[in-house]
Amino acid sequence: MTVSASFYRVTATLALLGLIGFSCRHGTDSVPASPALTDLLAQTLTDSLQNRTIGYGFVIYQNSELKASGSGGLKSRSVDVEGEKPFTIDTKMHIASMSKTIAAMAFTQLAVQKGLKTTDRIINYLPPSWPKGENIDQITFWDLFNHRSGIIGLGDNCQNGSYAENIYSGLKQLIAKGVKKANRGQYCYQNANVGLFRILIPALTGYVFTGNDNTDDQQTQQLYMAYVQKNVFEKVALENIVPHQPTSGNTYCYNYPYSGRAGWNPGNFTSTLGAYGWYMTPQEAGKLYASVLSTTDESVLPTAYKDTLLLNNLGCFRVSSSLGNVAYHDGWWYLTYYDSSLTYVGLRTIWMKFPDNLTVVLFVNALNTNTGLFPSGDGTDIVPFVFRAYSRAQQLKGARTGPATITIDHPEPH
Repeated sequence: MTVSASFYRVTATLALLGLIGFSCRHGTDSVPASPALTDLLAQTLTDSLQNRTIGYGFVIYQNSELKASGSGGLKSRSVDVEGEKPFTIDTKMHIASMSKTIAAMAFTQLAVQKGLKTTDRIINYLPPSWPKGENIDQITFWDLFNHRSGIIGLGDNCQNGSYAENIYSGLKQLIAKGVKKANRGQYCYQNANVGLFRILIPALTGYVFTGNDNTDDQQTQQLYMAYVQKNVFEKVALENIVPHQPTSGNTYCYNYPYSGRAGWNPGNFTSTLGAYGWYMTPQEAGKLYASVLSTTDESVLPTAYKDTLLLNNLGCFRVSSSLGNVAYHDGWWYLTYYDSSLTYVGLRTIWMKFPDNLTVVLFVNALNTNTGLFPSGDGTDIVPFVFRAYSRAQQLKGARTGPATITIDHPEPH
């Protein structure tokens, strides 16, 4: 795809904001204390999100410690069955493609155990009964996570597929279709690339395919879910992470500005879990990504393999900036209503790892009604939005006085 140069370099001139008041006691005197960067970042995010028709929640972790958080708006409205319910940092929501990083954590953990390399080929871990098209035998694990496998979708148009191409039969069709040599190594973002790990990870753990599609479909669904729950979530003390809405009540998606329409329920993703589908709260997601990628805790991954995941872009993207390197993966899920006008409803999510082991997670349950993108006030999408908040916080902290720059290799929403 062709993207204008303005997408690749976002340069912001950062105006000074009002300082938040903090103080500490020394003897009998009250001496103003410098606000923490995490508090400044939280205030900057809040200033941009509050008092709008957006449900949102964010957390900011430093190493493994929750340092700041914020939330506002509604997860369900008066027009919905549940009535008005607040959006908090404990609100469960579909995290969309943030799930790809979780698949990468699970694979990287297995790679340690099995002595695998990211450059190893996937062919021996696909169901033996699946027809294999041309060049399938060339695809590596790294290719899938970096969206350079050559898979461009059943329509041959590099349109990112969701349900039809991520259920068992859809993945089987893509493998049978094969990939063109000219497309190998070319970036084409496809959910199915990471969706295949719902098949590959059970195979890596020893599952023997029966050749019966219904049986293998159900078994790989359950085995993938169980592996991630036991070996990723539970290792950082997270329980009851599932691919559907909680019994306590739905979190709905809306458009921005809010039109009054009842909310949209994204639904159950058990049959397509892999590239997307987990439901988490901002606090749970923050704890996961911070614990695995920003601490010395090796419960999920040894330190060297954390670096492998981040440096090899396994389920994540990296950003170059004048404030240091940043890793992230965003999430995007939407529905369009074709009535009197085109209306988008949906959600945007992101985790971002900044220098000094600072991790930010942000969820919003609304999209710009016209563009389908993050509902910022000025059209800024979620990656530069969070980076800009970090830059402003750094400036308030006195880290720099000039403009900050960011280079995003793949700025399209994921």
